[in-house]
Amino acid sequence: MQKKFVSYKKNSDICFKFVYANRDEVTTMTIQKLEELLKREESEKLDFKLEFKLNLESQKKELVKDVCAIANSKGGRGYIIFGIKDKTKEVVGVTTEIFDEERVQQIISSRIDPPVPIRLEEVEYLGKKIVVLTIFKSEHLPHQVLQSGTFYLRRGSTSDIARRFEVAAMLQENGLLSWESILIHKASLNDLDWNLL
Repeated sequence: MQKKFVSYKKNSDICFKFVYANRDEVTTMTIQKLEELLKREESEKLDFKLEFKLNLESQKKELVKDVCAIANSKGGRGYIIFGIKDKTKEVVGVTTEIFDEERVQQIISSRIDPPVPIRLEEVEYLGKKIVVLTIFKSEHLPHQVLQSGTFYLRRGSTSDIARRFEVAAMLQENGLLSWESILIHKASLNDLDWNLL
C-alpha cells in the first residue's frame, strides 16, 4: 500500500496525515500530545518500547500481552510508544520495514477476546520516526489472550497476570457476573435466612 506523509497545522498544533492509495487517514497524535506523554513516567496506561518489530512469534505475543494489560487496567485510553528508551526516555526512533496498521490490527484482534479497539500512528519527532499505538477505553472488559487463556493487567509499569479476584471484579463491574449467580459449594439450607425468603 503506497503512502505519503504530510504534516499540517490545526489550531496551534501540528498534525500529521498519511495519504494511502485507497484511503485517507487523519491522525490525531500531535507533537504537543506526544511531548506531554514523554514527560510522564511509565504507568498502567503508558508504556515506552525501544523497537517496533513483529517478525517473531515472541514479539507478537509480547505486543498482545501489553495491549491486553493496558486495555484491562483502570482509566481511560492508554498508549504504547515505540522508538523510546523506557528508562531514559531518549528518542531513538524505529526502523520498521513496512508500517502496516492492518497487520497489527489483525494480530491483536485474532489473539485477544473480545478485540481491543486501537489506532496505530507514525509521528515524525526530532527527525525520527515514532510509532504510537493508542489503546482506547473498552466497554467490554475483561480482555483475554486467546492462546494462553490468560487475563493481563498493568501493575505500575509492568504487564502482569491478573489474579482470580481481579478477573472476578472485572466480570462483575461489567455486568458479566453477579454474586447471586455464583455457586457456594460449602453452603447448606441451614445457611439461608428463612425470614427473608
